[in-house]
Amino acid sequence: MKAQRLNSYPVLTALLLAVFLALSGQAWAQVPQVLVVALETDVVQFDPIKIQDETTSQVAYQIYEHLINRTVDGGLEPALAVSWESDPTGKVWTFHLRRGVRFHDGSPFNAHVVKWHFERALGPESWFQTQFSIIDRVEAPDDYTVVFYLKEANAAFLEQVILTNAGYIPSKKAFEEKGDAFAFEPVGTGPFKWDTWVKGQRVELVRNDDWWGNGPKLDKVVFRVIPEANTQVIELETGGVHIISRAPQSDMERLERNPNIVVLNRPAYRIRALEFNVTRPPFDDVRVRQAIQHAVDMRLIVSALAEPLVVYSDSVVPMASWAYPGEGVLPNYPYNPERAAQLLTEAGYVRNAQGRWVKDGQPLRVVIHSSDNRYFADTDISAAVANQLNRFGIEATVRVMEWAAYLEEVRNGQFQLAFLGWNQSSPEPSLFTDAKAKTGGRANFGGYYDPRLDAVLDQALRVADQEQRKQLYLEAQRIINENAWFFWVGNESRTWIFRKEVQGYNPSPSLPYTYTDIVIAR
Repeated sequence: MKAQRLNSYPVLTALLLAVFLALSGQAWAQVPQVLVVALETDVVQFDPIKIQDETTSQVAYQIYEHLINRTVDGGLEPALAVSWESDPTGKVWTFHLRRGVRFHDGSPFNAHVVKWHFERALGPESWFQTQFSIIDRVEAPDDYTVVFYLKEANAAFLEQVILTNAGYIPSKKAFEEKGDAFAFEPVGTGPFKWDTWVKGQRVELVRNDDWWGNGPKLDKVVFRVIPEANTQVIELETGGVHIISRAPQSDMERLERNPNIVVLNRPAYRIRALEFNVTRPPFDDVRVRQAIQHAVDMRLIVSALAEPLVVYSDSVVPMASWAYPGEGVLPNYPYNPERAAQLLTEAGYVRNAQGRWVKDGQPLRVVIHSSDNRYFADTDISAAVANQLNRFGIEATVRVMEWAAYLEEVRNGQFQLAFLGWNQSSPEPSLFTDAKAKTGGRANFGGYYDPRLDAVLDQALRVADQEQRKQLYLEAQRIINENAWFFWVGNESRTWIFRKEVQGYNPSPSLPYTYTDIVIAR
């Protein structure tokens, strides 16, 4: 009897081990698929008609959807609309909507919601009101058809209206029920649903099991706010995050050699500049704006601090666009201290005994606004510019601010010179010229105004032929640079740095934030 009991122990042990392994395997299979993405700054707010920054748009892209989508190669494909067409005049656009789609709150997606949203985007609260003013009216002849009637033909209608941040379609029910909370608890139709926002730390989204598309395969996406590039790299290498978008120059070679890391660096549609506020002295004088640029060796600064992620360029139109004319074609203001001194003298300034430029006894002072690492090397570049201006005899300082507060001051025109960028997912030049330099443009923060430019830009949207449009945008770029509204820094490439276990990720400049196909390999 004793021998029988002893002999049963190995059998019992084997059975227990088998059960343990089975349970362990089941638990392992049920480990949630969680993607962690680093953000340079915190999100701001999620009302589509007021989303003006890329960080918020990156998160909003997971929650909301457009009527149409871009493809990886920059083409267009159905999204909330299954098809669309324009009439021969180019003034009437009809969209046929996807059936059976519901918002995250259970309310139905239909033509009446789309009509409501775009009419709101045309209203006084919208930051896209001027841009969307091309629309005369929106009609919903039935539940799944929306018709846009334009005031005139517009060659960039899909780019300027349908595919912008204000083209995200939110829930009308959520807007009506949530009140002020609507902008901070977004409800869309996208592959992920809003879950948590801990300000300054993270945003969490969870999978939308009822999404009409294929996927997503992830259970959750967590966006962590990590402004410092060094910290992003450490978190990536130690597994704290899966995807980052920036790294110091000194780390790039090591990351590229790391077999556990994938580094993609591609030309993109991202311009960077120091932007002058021309609505008040001293930068209401074009000679002072030109002098500032001649007094600073921007090429040297960019080369030393930002290459290869930022490459010097001289236009509001990115180098990757078909409308960029090439380096050296446009008027610009290269490093030339003698010419800078001549221009300041013409503007009424003199050098005092201490070598400082003064006018009517008052020193020429410049405050450069910079966000806290929102753009690659923005604070370093701003500091280098200030240093060179001080050496030239202009008192210059840098004001570094947290992103949301920075945006607030810049939008309100509370700056002299601000380091800013503009990012798009398309080579369409009007997305840059009209937003940044046209009178009333949604990102025209410096008060720029030139009727000649406005006329050229209006004409460029009425013309369908790309070669004719290219010539018009060349003239527009010339006018912008002649006005010296922008102190050009360059084009920032689009960089993706991610851990090898992030599989199914195929980012591109046209489609940078699609996470629906991602699987985290175990």
